[in-house]
Amino acid sequence: MTYLKEKTKQYLIHHNQTPSLTTMSAQKAREMRSKYPPIHVQSGKLAAIENRAVAARDGYPIPVRVYKPIGEGPFPVILYYHGGGWVLNDLNTCHISCSLLAEKAGAIVVSVEYRLAPEYKFPVPLHDAYDAFLAINKGIEGLQTNGHVYVAGDSAGGNLAAGVTLLAKEGGLTIDAQVLLYPVTDLSYDSSSYLTYGEGYGLDRAVMKWFGNYYIRTSADAENPLLAPIHAELAGLPRAFVLVAENDVLRDEGLAYAKKLEQSGVHVKQSIAAGLVHSFFTKNEVFEEEIHQTIDEIAAFLKGR
Repeated sequence: MTYLKEKTKQYLIHHNQTPSLTTMSAQKAREMRSKYPPIHVQSGKLAAIENRAVAARDGYPIPVRVYKPIGEGPFPVILYYHGGGWVLNDLNTCHISCSLLAEKAGAIVVSVEYRLAPEYKFPVPLHDAYDAFLAINKGIEGLQTNGHVYVAGDSAGGNLAAGVTLLAKEGGLTIDAQVLLYPVTDLSYDSSSYLTYGEGYGLDRAVMKWFGNYYIRTSADAENPLLAPIHAELAGLPRAFVLVAENDVLRDEGLAYAKKLEQSGVHVKQSIAAGLVHSFFTKNEVFEEEIHQTIDEIAAFLKGR
């Protein structure tokens, strides 16, 4: 029997009254999202928040938002990639969660606004994600970093974070840890959790296919290890914190990825968010307590506890 927290049930009642993304274009979906009212909940206590840009390989200025914790430093850096199926959302989507992460982890968080599909299909968003990592790895003026770099993201952002670790391994560069929150790791849409939670649980199977079809160029992309990392060689990747939501189409592929990482010799901390659904980590107005709990888990993992 499916277990849902009471607040999850109330969230789904509201969510399931909104039009399905499959009924509209990407641009229309973005316009609908832009009309959502602002969120009024407590953000993290920080020294500063700055909007900057770093250069992509083609010269495009990738917007980033830098969250600086209170303290003397130097600090580790967490690159964060927002979710949204590679099609939707921006720096504001994960703003409050990133501020809380910076505070609780005692880290500089750099949130990355990669370019979106379908205007920019795979691999452009991944290249933006990696180019932002390269820029941070080289050092940005004014950031008091201690040389430790982590990557993190939720959903499609978790997918990009996983892809960045693979590219960094290819390039002989070090990432100290990866934090993958209900990540996309496969584009087959046929796991048991896809069948169980494929409709009415916050991320429908049809919507996930809508995202995937906008992102890929050809069907071959769906099996590219940089897009579907479940197909990649995972030995030698950084230690991983992998969280899945209990009632989510992406649950089983996240668990399968964690298992494959472990079997490949990677240290893995796995967490299942009981009673929750997809995208809870950035729904601060509904899941504030659960977000704090998740960030506490992430902070403990990054600090080696």
